[in-house]
Amino acid sequence: MSNRTNWLAIAASVVVSMVVGFLWYGVIFAKQWMDGNGITVNEDDTKFFKDGVEMDMSNTPMILNTLFMLVYALIINWLLDKANARTLQSGAMIGLAIGVTHTLNVIVGNMFAANPSSLSMVDGSYNLVVFTLMGAILGGWQKK
Repeated sequence: MSNRTNWLAIAASVVVSMVVGFLWYGVIFAKQWMDGNGITVNEDDTKFFKDGVEMDMSNTPMILNTLFMLVYALIINWLLDKANARTLQSGAMIGLAIGVTHTLNVIVGNMFAANPSSLSMVDGSYNLVVFTLMGAILGGWQKK
């Protein structure tokens, strides 16, 4: 990373991505996401099942997601530096471009897996939002 890397902006973009993910998958689109993945929950919300088989509720996916969001933030920050994108708007545009590429990949992957298009809409729109926000934060919060 360059000496212009704003580590506070990196951390903020990771935190924002985690908050958006919690809201997206835990509150706003929880039912659509669970239905699209074949996930159900028992009556007291203590056990989750995928296609009728109890799921292991490990913290590993959340830990890896946090680490991967850090990697994404570092990559976006590097791209912004290479593109000399130093504003909220230019950062958001680069983040949006990354979100579009991820969304296209999600759509095709879900088509191959015969998953419902509603799952692509949930996951794809999440990519558009989270990467646009990351880019905006990193672009708008540059070291002088």
